Parts: sequence; C-alpha cells; structure tokens
Amino acid sequence: MTKRTIVCIFVTIILTTDCYKILGIFPSLDRTNYLTYRDLFKELANRNNDVTLISHFPMSDAPASYRDILLSDRHVYKGLSFESVIASEVSRVPFETLVATKAGNDDCKTLMNNNQVLHLIRTRPQYDVVLVESFNSDCGIALAANLSAPYIALNPKPLQPWHYNRLGINFNAAYVTQTGLSYGKNPWFLDRVRGYILYHITNWVYYVGSQITDHVYLYKYLGDNLPSLETLASNASLVFVNTHQSVFGGISRPDNVIDIGGIHVRPPKIIPTEIERFINEAQHGVVYVNLGSTVKDSTLPAEKLAELLLTFRKLPHRVLWKWDGAAIQNLPRNVMTMKWLPQYDILKHKNVKALITHAGILSTIEAIDAGIPVVAIPLFGDQYGNAAAMQDAGMATIVHYQDLNKEHLLGAVNEVLDAKRQQQAKLTSRLWHDRSLSPLENAIYWTEYVARYQGAPNLQPLSSQAPLYQQLQLDVLLFVAIVVYILFYALYKILRTLCCCCCRADSGNGDDVGDTRKRKRVKFE
Repeated sequence: MTKRTIVCIFVTIILTTDCYKILGIFPSLDRTNYLTYRDLFKELANRNNDVTLISHFPMSDAPASYRDILLSDRHVYKGLSFESVIASEVSRVPFETLVATKAGNDDCKTLMNNNQVLHLIRTRPQYDVVLVESFNSDCGIALAANLSAPYIALNPKPLQPWHYNRLGINFNAAYVTQTGLSYGKNPWFLDRVRGYILYHITNWVYYVGSQITDHVYLYKYLGDNLPSLETLASNASLVFVNTHQSVFGGISRPDNVIDIGGIHVRPPKIIPTEIERFINEAQHGVVYVNLGSTVKDSTLPAEKLAELLLTFRKLPHRVLWKWDGAAIQNLPRNVMTMKWLPQYDILKHKNVKALITHAGILSTIEAIDAGIPVVAIPLFGDQYGNAAAMQDAGMATIVHYQDLNKEHLLGAVNEVLDAKRQQQAKLTSRLWHDRSLSPLENAIYWTEYVARYQGAPNLQPLSSQAPLYQQLQLDVLLFVAIVVYILFYALYKILRTLCCCCCRADSGNGDDVGDTRKRKRVKFE
C-alpha cells in the first residue's frame, strides 16, 4: 500500500468524506492549457482525493495525495510568428486545423511512448473518474476508455466545430458560432455560406488528420478492437468547457456540457511597486497592452510596430505594454514596457481603462471578469471567436491584423474608452460573476458527481447516438410525404370518377331532350 493511499484512507476516516481515485490525462505542450486545469487538480487533491496527473508540467507545492506523471522534462514550445497570420479565413481555418491536428498527433505519440503510461495500460488500475484533455486530439480519450472508468472531456478553449456532432448539436451557420470565425451571432448571407463550407471542411480535416491518424497509431497499444475515436468521444460522461453562457451563450447544448469559464482566476495579488506607481500616477488612466505569449513580440513587423507607437503617442493615457522583444527605440514617454506583467492583477486595478489584446481565451476571460473593455486584434485559432463573443456582448471592438494602423487602432481605443462601453463592460462582468457556484466549485461538484454514480448517462444527449437520418427526421418526412401523396392521389381519383359520372349523366340527358324535339317536329310536319 502506497503512502498516498494510506494518507487518503486516514483522512477519509477522520473527516468521514468520500475519497476518490482520480486520473488526469493532459498531453498538450501548451502551457496556457495547463494553467486552465492546474488549480482544479490541486483542489481535488486538497479535498483528500487520490489524484494523478499526466502532463508535461510538474506542480509546485503539491498536496500529499497528488502525484505527477511527467511526459517530458523539457518544455519546448516554439511559438508562432506574426508573419504566420493568414488574413483570409477560407485559407486560414483549414490550415490552422491541420496544424492543430499535427500537434495533437505528436502529443499522442509522446503520451503513448511514456513508460509510466504503458504501465497503466498493462496493469489497468481502477479509477473512479478520469479527466482528459479534449481539444486537438481524442487520443487521451481512447486511453481513458481503455481504463474502463467514466471519463470527463475537458476542453481548455471554447467548443470546436468537431465537437458539435458528438454532442448532438445541430450546426446551423445562421446562429451556431465557430471559434475560428469572427462573424458572431448575426452573420449576413455570405458569412453564413463561408461558415457552412468551412464547418464541413474543418470537420473533414480533423477526421482525417486527427482521428484516423491517431486511431491507426493506437492499434499498437490498445488493440485491434478499438472503437472509433468519435464513438469514444461521444461516450464522455461530461464535457467541461472553458466558457460561460453569459458571453458565449445562445446555442442549444445538451445537459452534459458544463461551463467552467474562469476556473483559473484567483483573487488579485499586490502589484509590484514600480508598476503600481506607474498606474496610480496616470492622470487619465492606463491602457494595458498584451498580444499574448504564443506569438513572439520580436516577430512583429517594423511597420506594424511603428503604427502601434504612433497610436500610443496620440493617447493622453499611459500605456503599460507586455513586450518581450528587443528594446524599442524612441519609445513614447507615456509607454512602459516589461517582458512579463501580472495581467489579471493589473486589470483589476481601478485606474486601468482598456485592454488591447489578441483575445486568447485566458485574456478574454480575465478582461470579462475584471469588466475591462477590449480592443481585440485576433491572430490565430479561437481568438477570432473570442473577439466576436466580446463584441456581441458590447464590450469589445475588433481590429483585424491586416487593418492594424494608427487610424483604425486609435478609433477602436476611443470607442472602448467611451463611457457607455465602459458601463457595458461592467454589466457583462456582473453577468459573468452571477452564478450559483464558482467555476472551481462547479467543476469539483460535477467531477465528484461522475465519480459517485460511475458516470452520468442520464445527462448524455440521445441525439448524438441517433443516426443522421433520424436526427434530420428524413424517415419521418418520407413517410409523411408518402401518406400525403396517397391521400391526394385517392382524392384525385375520387373527384375524377365523380366528374366522369356527372359528365355521362349530362350527356344522357342531352340526348333524350334532342330525341324528344325531333319527334315533336316530325309529328308537326
């Protein structure tokens, strides 16, 4: 018996609470994803559960009942370049889906080649529930299903197009949004046409690039009888999504989709003295700028950098800029740059008036949480959908990267600094916070719910199990069409017969009248 198991049993007896054995499978190298779910596993362990997490990132100050299975001791995440930004969504969305699936393929190989993971497959230990990352690969779901435990899919971003079908969500380009598109909830006709086409292309790319490729690879480890990855994904007890309906709502979803948006947010800490002085002394307030960590600031083209600096010079506000590139020459006097900044702590400061961001999911959530209006400059992936969601909520203005110049950016900044936009951002924040449970408490409740009842079949959508012809009710429509056809055909025959009978009767009466007239004429003559 291991030390962690003894601790778990002892604490359970003392506190008379349930103690569950929980496994997490998160093979992505993206640290942003790790920051989303890290505190969930830490809190589960703090609550006396026996927690094991498979990832690339060790947890500092881990509780006694927590254990890491590290997939690597080196975190090589190359990042992206501003030169990689593709303006046309017709080219961008399929390409980015292909890149994401390739990263998922690599994560799958890293996961299945780990000695401790292979030991799990051989020994098949019993777990009460498994939480598994579900974003650009379903490889982890296959491993979770192989362990014969109920599993929860955790998506660190908003729902992706390939998630809709498995959740029984009927896609309609008129009102079902896509994370890779900035059309929002009211697209016009050509946007709907592009959205419809890109939805099906994206699903096809994901199916071929991710599911078929991973499925062939997994035969070696999980056997020839492995069901399709789409089937396994459809069997997830719950799906945790890093959103909330106050901003990302408006779509009909099944009961097993649980919003946990904001799960990574913690109470703000004290801002470092130098930064706090800079903010406090800003007479007109501060505009905070952070274009993310995925794209390296050093790759920003010189002409785009010049446009940003021209814009900042025109502002009466101070500008606090997270910039990890080389020192900027002729930096405006109202601008401070630093390689790292405590973003959420800064956004919670009362003198911060606006955020210029790439609209990554964590930055989006933190801006909503703090009630700060946003100038969104989406660059890749779900950033376009996040920007559109904030714009629909009335707290953001979008400036596309190809349109990034002083005129557009300055106009957008002035828009979000307007009093009405500031008030709308505060209202959106209140809606975001108005929940019966905090995101962390909600995620813990549903995790333990699945562990208690060995799954949640009562919440799974029936529509995801129905074949397409039943989802579209094609058989019912065909039956109704046939019945209607038969009824109309029968009615036609009846009316035709009656008309023929009437015509014969009229014809017979006409002949009798004619004969009578002839007889009368003959007699008269």
